[in-house]
Amino acid sequence: MSIKNITGMKRLEELKKDIYRCIHCKACKFAYSGEPSRDGVGEWKGKTNRTFLYEGMVEACPAGIEYGWEAFWNAGKMWIARSILNDDLEFSEEVRDVFMPCITCGQCAAQCESKVRTVDIIESLRAACSESGVPMIERHQYVDKLVKELNNPYGGKAEERFKWAKDAGLEKYIDKKGAKYAYYVGCTASYRQTNIAIATCRIFEKLGIDFTLVNDEVCCGSPFFRIGSVTTAKDLMKKNLENFKDFDMVFFSCAGCYRTFLVDYPKWIEEDELPFKTKHAFEMISELIVKEKIKFKPNKELKGKVVTYHDPCHTGRHFGLDMEQRMIEKSKNLMIDMRKVKQQIEVWYDKPRVILRKLEEDVGIKFVEMYRIKMDSMCCGAGGGVRAGYPDFSLRTSSLRCDEANAVNADILTTECPFCWRNLSDANDLYNHELQVLGILEMINEYDLLEVLEEPTHEDIIAIIGRAI
Repeated sequence: MSIKNITGMKRLEELKKDIYRCIHCKACKFAYSGEPSRDGVGEWKGKTNRTFLYEGMVEACPAGIEYGWEAFWNAGKMWIARSILNDDLEFSEEVRDVFMPCITCGQCAAQCESKVRTVDIIESLRAACSESGVPMIERHQYVDKLVKELNNPYGGKAEERFKWAKDAGLEKYIDKKGAKYAYYVGCTASYRQTNIAIATCRIFEKLGIDFTLVNDEVCCGSPFFRIGSVTTAKDLMKKNLENFKDFDMVFFSCAGCYRTFLVDYPKWIEEDELPFKTKHAFEMISELIVKEKIKFKPNKELKGKVVTYHDPCHTGRHFGLDMEQRMIEKSKNLMIDMRKVKQQIEVWYDKPRVILRKLEEDVGIKFVEMYRIKMDSMCCGAGGGVRAGYPDFSLRTSSLRCDEANAVNADILTTECPFCWRNLSDANDLYNHELQVLGILEMINEYDLLEVLEEPTHEDIIAIIGRAI
């Protein structure tokens, strides 16, 4: 499969029209930028002694909140991109250190009425900066070195990637012959949050799905696309495309890996289309609920517990923005019916909520939404290379998200991304939020909630609904 040769600077030049569409209106600073009278839960003082007013427009750019200066908000970064293109500014370590503490959560793009592709611009700035000879920050150099040597950014040995599967009695699924479906586990669930990987496999097993774990799996490349190390990311992408090319379907439990395969990979391959279908595990569970093929068992321990849900940026807002851009690309101008794309985005965001509402109905939990949700959701603070490069800032951002869960009196904070799980869990412990952090599938497995009424057919598994426009 041939790979496109596009430099960061070339990509930045391709985005020039986007950069010049930014009128610095500052809507990108907020969630609910167009809803100043939106009702919410009111004022809340969080664990970092920062008080938020959860109603109306709310500041929502993590870097802007953390650093305060104009350059760290999205509008400032658009000025930097414009200045680079105009040769009014040169890349340097000082310039790098302004646009690197950005989690690339996409909140700014979600608020932008001009539909500026801010995440693409920031990632292109980073790639162009690295290509210009400015070194990556030290922590990013370190993870880049690790992944080149060991095919993962955690420093884990290749032979230990699926140690969790062997320890859990799931060894028979490693390189299983004849399987039509593969489970791409990802580095975080393989080397850190193995609880997520085990829960996903156990659920596949209960559903009777003929899946395998691919022993040659390597890092998806997501961290390296985000920090501007594009050559490293493309090398990893080539390995994964070769390793998974013969499967009908590749499943995911990591939002970042799923986003990378589904959104990033097609941008870098000449064919513009993956050789296999893709699906996150929660999509399948949601679809099987709708088709009435599964339900959940009552559970006394969970009954009455207040459960809230954190939308991962990578399978939330980034998917929504991708849907939006696909519709824009099909249009000859920006005069498009945004009601259609908003409806499609809403269908996508409803998938994990189908599961949570069914858990409310069958199990007895109380599902309550936080104030900032869906396209306006607050980031967990882990992405964009920030957890590795700026861990204290990352955890303070995650604490702000845990504050929001505390504000709705949640007992359990759920998500469907191991990286979000890690950051939320660490902030929960560090700042004493007193929440229980669980993946949705992890909760289903840990409390033995799944009841299979009818095993899914190949057609059930392969069907993808709700995303394509």
